[in-house]
Amino acid sequence: MPAMTTLVTPAENRFFLLSERVRRQSSLQQISQLLRDHVTIKADSDFLKPTVCNLIVQEHANWLTACSHEWQLLASLPYVINPSTERRQWHHCELCHKPVRYEYHVQNKANHQELVVGSECVKKFMNAETRYLMVITTEDNRNAVQQYQTLTAAVPVIPTIMFQQPWFPDLAAKQRPQAQQLRRATTLTVTTYLKQRTTELPLRALKPAQRTYQQLLADERATLDAAQRAAQRQIEHDQQQRAVAAQRSAITAEQQLRTSRPYRRYLRQLAAIIVTRPERSVAKQQFERLSAPNVSKPLVNSYQFGQMVMEYRQTTQIKVRRLAMLDHQFVHDLDTVTRQLDQRQTVRFYDDVFNSCWGLAYHQPAARRADWQRLLTTRWATQLTLTWFEQLRQQVTVPTIQNWLKTHADPTMQAELNTRLTRNPHLKVIARDRLTKAELRTFCQRELTASTGLGDFQRHFDQQYQLPAEKQAELHETLAYYYVAQRSQTDHQAAFQRFQWLLAQEQ
Repeated sequence: MPAMTTLVTPAENRFFLLSERVRRQSSLQQISQLLRDHVTIKADSDFLKPTVCNLIVQEHANWLTACSHEWQLLASLPYVINPSTERRQWHHCELCHKPVRYEYHVQNKANHQELVVGSECVKKFMNAETRYLMVITTEDNRNAVQQYQTLTAAVPVIPTIMFQQPWFPDLAAKQRPQAQQLRRATTLTVTTYLKQRTTELPLRALKPAQRTYQQLLADERATLDAAQRAAQRQIEHDQQQRAVAAQRSAITAEQQLRTSRPYRRYLRQLAAIIVTRPERSVAKQQFERLSAPNVSKPLVNSYQFGQMVMEYRQTTQIKVRRLAMLDHQFVHDLDTVTRQLDQRQTVRFYDDVFNSCWGLAYHQPAARRADWQRLLTTRWATQLTLTWFEQLRQQVTVPTIQNWLKTHADPTMQAELNTRLTRNPHLKVIARDRLTKAELRTFCQRELTASTGLGDFQRHFDQQYQLPAEKQAELHETLAYYYVAQRSQTDHQAAFQRFQWLLAQEQ
């Protein structure tokens, strides 16, 4: 690389322009016009763009190497020594324009253009092969170039063995000494041949070198192939590991989603709409008011949900096989939750019919009537009336109830109530296993005044609700607080604040 800030010297400029084939086939083409317009190019030249400057800095050495292989010594007249000792009589080097006494004639391999260059420019710009021939031609045999070209025509691998760089870079380490020995022996054989003017080619002496070269070439290729196969296996292994990791991550994310509270709540909200069997337009309106879990891809859109609602109305299940874009696990989860909810609501309806007629001990007739009015608004009671409930209530024994149902109830109602009568022939209350806030409020309003004490209040609750033990105990405490607050003759708010203060002191 030129010293200081000079990026391209005049000699390099001419060398690049004259090396036409390389210039046209490499990135050197990008600065061809710049070379023609400016003999010298410096890093601080006003005309030089930063991107071009970076290109020259990065590629300069590669350009010189590539161009050097485009030239060779002229076989017919490799060099001439000017007989005059006067510098004024010497010809000028066509690259650096300095007067030279030793004129080396080089020829472009592509277009056969000839140049006269000095020994320094040969050393600077020409490749190792040309420099090697320059020495032998000058010192030993003027016909060395011609002999060399004849030899390489017969044995084309000679230049590769002698001058290729890098030399077997991928060969196994244990074979590299053999490769170096091959180069030394071949160079010695060729040099011995070139130093003598002869027409006899050393073909027999070079045959072992050719065989060794081909064997080393095959060994290097085998090493490369093995390395490539190993690299490919590693790539495939890494890809497989990434795929497994991605799959595990996706499974974990899916499992976390399936068990998350927002997801389960969303399923319950969707199921609550579906089980009412609304019209498609109503279902879509209700769907738009829901808040879906925060996921990368929406679980279901309005159109798809409308299809689900219609399918459930017709088949009481959700499959939506036509909607291939839906997550199958989500469809399965929604189908399961919807059918479970539908089943619970159905069981609850018939339990409530039984309880409202016989199981519950109503303290006010209006309360029983209110429950019947509520039941009449459900989808199971579309064919029922208030009179129907009143007449059913008048049947007070299992045989009379069953006989009455035969003529006044549809088969489903008969089957459901008969099942409950068989399990509960004494017409006791069927306890519920779920409790909503609205139901808790209704219970307290109805049972507080009718209870003779806290124990009686809680006993009525246990008759009507059988929740998990921990939940049942928690509600007992809630009922106790409510009972005390409602029956207290003093300021129960002040008492409650004092109670909280006591708890804080304990902590």
